[in-house]
Amino acid sequence: MLKTLLATVLLLLSSSAWAQSAQDVRRLINSGHYTEAQTQAENLNTAEGYALAAESLAAQILLGDVSKLNRRAKEAHALSQKALSLNPDLYEAKLQYALTDGFVTRTTGDITAWRKKMPMKTFEKIKSFRADYPDDALGMALEGAWHMGVVRKTGDKNGKKWFGASLSEGLRLYDSARRISPNDVLVETNYAMSLLVLNVDHYGPYMRPVLENVSSLDTITHLDRKVQARAVDVLTHYDDTKRVKKLAGRFLDGK
Repeated sequence: MLKTLLATVLLLLSSSAWAQSAQDVRRLINSGHYTEAQTQAENLNTAEGYALAAESLAAQILLGDVSKLNRRAKEAHALSQKALSLNPDLYEAKLQYALTDGFVTRTTGDITAWRKKMPMKTFEKIKSFRADYPDDALGMALEGAWHMGVVRKTGDKNGKKWFGASLSEGLRLYDSARRISPNDVLVETNYAMSLLVLNVDHYGPYMRPVLENVSSLDTITHLDRKVQARAVDVLTHYDDTKRVKKLAGRFLDGK
């Protein structure tokens, strides 16, 4: 009897039992307990819960903490779709819908992605989000990342010809995002890594102070701390341009 009572008390005190609200799930995400956060978020069976579940999984994909990236990206995208089906106007659901669709495209083989016109479909979702939130810094950065991601795969000339993507537009969008939300660890790091992987020799001197600033920022969430650590790692090897380009590419690829 005593053992049963003790087990019940321990269960009630465990995080898996008390995470009964979106705020509890947010605390789990911020502390890096992503798998538990996803489970608890889905159990809420609400639009906000499914958006948080998608965010939890997206964080793991971004950090390269999960295997089978394409399958997990599709799972995260499906969660964002569940959120939208319950509340089509929820900001977090719309953001995750665009972000995770980009993850699906990024983790699909190049030939398959281009044959299925996945880059343009992702772009349409990003533009839809941007139409709803034209002054949102994350939306600007997301669109900027799309342009630079396409240019990374195709080159600037073919990116313009095949998809309407360009380095200049990516830079413009990132500049706007950085003005609105300066010192955002994820935006700043993604911006720097995107340029280093494109041309480390040219952009290297300009991106060093960006990464140095990232390394000095106060971080609150587990995701920001992990991203900051990747920026510090690049700085540690900054004299080795080949290594820097490789590290930047691995960050962008979720590895």
